[in-house]
Amino acid sequence: MMYYGNLLREQYYKTTQEEMHTQLSLSVERIEQYLETLKRDMLFISKLDVMNDIYSDDVDRRISTLLENKKKELTLDGDFHLVAKDGKILSSSNVEKLFQKFTDTSFMRVKVYSPIDNAPIADLVLEFSLQNITHFFENSTQRQYYMILNKTKELYKVDSFENHINVSKNLKSKQEIEIVLEQNQDIFLNLLKTYEYWFILMLIVGAVIIGFIALFFINILIRPIIELSSVVEDIIENKDYSHQVKVHSQDEIGKLSSSFNTMLIGIYNALEELKKEAKNRENLIEEKGKNEMLQELSRKLSKYLSPQVYESIFSGAQDVTLTSKRKKLTIFFSDIVNFTDTTDTMESEDLSELLNDYLNNMTLIALEYGATVDKYIGDAIMLFFGDPHSKGISEDAKACVHMALAMHDKMDDLQRKWKSKGFTKPFQVRMGIHTGYCTVGNFGSQDRLEYTIIGSSVNLASRIESSAKPDDILISEETMLLVSDTFRCTEVKTLTPKGFKRAIALYKVENNDSVDVEEFEITNKGFHLSCNLNNLSQEDKHSLKNQLSEILQKI
Repeated sequence: MMYYGNLLREQYYKTTQEEMHTQLSLSVERIEQYLETLKRDMLFISKLDVMNDIYSDDVDRRISTLLENKKKELTLDGDFHLVAKDGKILSSSNVEKLFQKFTDTSFMRVKVYSPIDNAPIADLVLEFSLQNITHFFENSTQRQYYMILNKTKELYKVDSFENHINVSKNLKSKQEIEIVLEQNQDIFLNLLKTYEYWFILMLIVGAVIIGFIALFFINILIRPIIELSSVVEDIIENKDYSHQVKVHSQDEIGKLSSSFNTMLIGIYNALEELKKEAKNRENLIEEKGKNEMLQELSRKLSKYLSPQVYESIFSGAQDVTLTSKRKKLTIFFSDIVNFTDTTDTMESEDLSELLNDYLNNMTLIALEYGATVDKYIGDAIMLFFGDPHSKGISEDAKACVHMALAMHDKMDDLQRKWKSKGFTKPFQVRMGIHTGYCTVGNFGSQDRLEYTIIGSSVNLASRIESSAKPDDILISEETMLLVSDTFRCTEVKTLTPKGFKRAIALYKVENNDSVDVEEFEITNKGFHLSCNLNNLSQEDKHSLKNQLSEILQKI
């Protein structure tokens, strides 16, 4: 209905515009004819013999009378003027304007030529007056109004409509003048509304009649299909596919109902299988999401724990409770010499860059040798060997010394790199190692735990590190006895730390190479001696020394 209503409106609108174009064309044609007649009259006047009076003194009398009579004959609103080349009015239908300067707007102008030499001697001018055109529009009704425009400038307008249709056309002889015909749109819109009202009413009546007829035939012919549709709607609303359609006959509708019942049974069984599969997939996705979340969480937590502690916790080998145990461990301490003074002479950005670079490289070496990183204390590093995994007390101690030497060598590389970046005072590190019994485990509260070691051996390792010189690795006698067969150790001093009753001998690890091979062989008549000192412990060396002394005494 909306479509046909719009179609009717467009057709009526188009018809109205065509009628207005026709009416406007007739009006413009009459104006054109009028202007053409007026122009011919003016040309006729310009060629009359009376124009020869321009050369005499009585030009204002005979020609003015002629112009005045012509104005009355043509019922013109504007005046005729005979204008000289200098713009002076030589003759006029209005004698009051004689010999004045012509300043008005001309509506029409023709040349007056001399009968002697055919040269232009003056202009016959008709003043511009809208009344000469507007009298054609005196028959305008309340439904229509005319307007006259001059290059979009409004010259004439009686009234206007709020809602309107307009058409326009320019005069051929005066292209700058445009005639506009405007019509009240509300009039034909109201008429259209009346037509639409009856049209819609007829459509409604027709639809009601067709509806009753359709319902009548539906009730007789396709009642089973309605029942089938009702069952389908019930299934869609309740999502219950256990419904069945009643089969009333064995015709096509009955066969359709039977097939529909078979389809419902198949759908019901398939949905049950899909529900089971969806539930299983949902459980799998939920489990996978939890696993991924736990993996991400554990990855983040691993940044705060030593790898050995992290692995033992997440593998279940170690419980996160307030527990501890006594074990013999090798403890390592290191710090940067005069770090406080260094911080006063460096910008915080440079200090952060160097400190992070240092800690990162030292930690990588520690993890490579199997150390358990306990904590960072500012510039100091505390770690230990022997828990939660141990290769044996001796091997743990050797691994710790190997690590310290590797750190020492790495510091040489780091110092060269830092100097190349313009840091004139790169870090110098000292290290201390001690092997002894400690209490190791989880310490803290029920809500926050820390896996660490405590005991006098820890304090002693810290004191040893504090006693070391820059770039030195000092170890206690207990550690030296465990690694002396692999590393060259030189006693440098003794230390009596606060809280210890006996003096502690301290040894410096010379380098990160194995001790020089001290192997010799002596062969003589009746005598052969072969010895590799690297394979002898301190007790074996002492025993060999006593045996050689006894042999020498007998010679």
